[in-house]
Amino acid sequence: ESAKIGSIGVQHSIPVIFGVLTTDTIEQAIERAGTKAGNKGAEAAATAVEMVNLLSLL
Repeated sequence: ESAKIGSIGVQHSIPVIFGVLTTDTIEQAIERAGTKAGNKGAEAAATAVEMVNLLSLL
């Protein structure tokens, strides 16, 4: 559950990215993986890279 994953970041003072797509159909999954809704996986990966870069500055 996402609340527990978020608490890991708080407990250990590290950023945690939770990039799980919840879909009911394959069509929804395809849409969220790069069509109308954008590529949610790529967005999560970009966020992870941004967090690594930010941590290196702290």
